[in-house]
Amino acid sequence: MTERTGVTIVAIVAAGLFIGALMRPSSAAAIEVKNDLYTKHGKMESGPAPRNPLTPALRKQLAETVSYESEKYLDEESVKKSEGKLYVDIEHAKFSYVPMMKNGKVDVLAKLEAPEYRGVKEDPHSRGRATGKRKVLIFNYRLDGNKWTEVEPPKWEDATQTAAAKKK
Repeated sequence: MTERTGVTIVAIVAAGLFIGALMRPSSAAAIEVKNDLYTKHGKMESGPAPRNPLTPALRKQLAETVSYESEKYLDEESVKKSEGKLYVDIEHAKFSYVPMMKNGKVDVLAKLEAPEYRGVKEDPHSRGRATGKRKVLIFNYRLDGNKWTEVEPPKWEDATQTAAAKKK
């Protein structure tokens, strides 16, 4: 065997050992931790997500109720836009809702989230300049029989406030 062939064999063996070391798990504890994630020791439970208490008909009725109730806010924001003030583009808002059971009744927080703009007085048809902020109009409803009843008046919040409240 020549010296060059010997060096090549040593290089191949060294490369194989190096790749093998990279492929090997660094410790068995990581596998044990992963297995422990799926047991019932912690707060996280496995299984299907909770069933949505709202039927498709109730969801449609909720969306219609929010649409009707938001007309007043849409008009207010349109006036602000035409006056060149800060306004929320509620016309293109993202709708979401969070159902929850309280005292045997279904309560829902319905949200309309949209970006904030500064209107241009000279051109009321333009969208204006984005401020970079997002606002959320929150409606709180309770299902009484087959009708949505307002629990408290709608309120505006910064989207960052709403996200921070979710984390708590």
